[in-house]
Amino acid sequence: MAQGYPPRRPARPPASGRRGHADEPGRRGRDEPASRPRPAAFDDTGDDLPPWAGPGIYPTGPGGQPRRPPRGGPPSPDQDWPPDDPGGSRAERRGGARPGRRRAAAQARRSRRRLLAVGGLAVVVVAVAVLWVTKTWPFQPAAAPSADSGLVTTYQRGEFRTVPNACGAISPALLGQYLPGRVARVSQSLGSATQSECTWTLDTRPDFRVLTVSSQAYAPNLLATGDGSATFNAIDAYGQLLTALQNPPKASRAPKAQIGGAVGLGRYAFTALQVFHGGGDVTDEVTVVARDRNVLVDVTMQGQEHGGGFGPVPVATLRAAALAAAHEVLSGIH
Repeated sequence: MAQGYPPRRPARPPASGRRGHADEPGRRGRDEPASRPRPAAFDDTGDDLPPWAGPGIYPTGPGGQPRRPPRGGPPSPDQDWPPDDPGGSRAERRGGARPGRRRAAAQARRSRRRLLAVGGLAVVVVAVAVLWVTKTWPFQPAAAPSADSGLVTTYQRGEFRTVPNACGAISPALLGQYLPGRVARVSQSLGSATQSECTWTLDTRPDFRVLTVSSQAYAPNLLATGDGSATFNAIDAYGQLLTALQNPPKASRAPKAQIGGAVGLGRYAFTALQVFHGGGDVTDEVTVVARDRNVLVDVTMQGQEHGGGFGPVPVATLRAAALAAAHEVLSGIH
């Protein structure tokens, strides 16, 4: 094949029909300054370009792989190529993490939201409970009780701070009179400086009798009625015992008590009689409650009326025993 210069393009007449016209493409006018002739190759802007000069040439990344522009159209001349990311995954370069990772992240976010919601609710419940117990509410002054507030936080003159041991408060003479015979068992349920309880049981046919004595010295309490003093605290406990005997809770299955006076025990005292039925046995129980300032004395005397070879025990005897025991306990406090 012969090689040489390509053939010259045929001359075209000037657009105006006159040689050297200024409007002729590729020609300069008479007034135009002389310049270096421009190669014809740069005037050809047609679409038939060789493969090495087209837009299909891209920069290369690691491993010699071409870095092509994103899908959806040709790259903009002002577009910057992304930096090399040899550690990034293809899925992340395609526009997001894998579906499994997205689901795991969403579940983790939901779990955190549920945990925060439960924790917030628990904090609110605890805060409301604390406010209810302490009786301090938002937007309400929470000053410490003072002398001007009318609340009492210390023991007042004449109030008791201790009670005697209940097991030693009852004399042997009283036990011999109302629990004749050999006492089967003596048990102390509570024993402290402010509260004591003791029980004597007589289990010798035909007598089955049980004497229980308890006493408690109440302390000042801001939740009590009145001024919150120790005496008002004992007054509240006295009223609760009376209500429980008059209207026992259904769960206790206890009968309603017949309330009566307590002669010789002062103004704040009463007696209560209850008759229990169960398994063919009938048991009478007399309760005596007496209060002296901030001390509350609770005495119960029960005897089996009949059943199992025991009884009967007169109710008057049970009442006399309870009244005598309450009197001895109150006398030991002073």
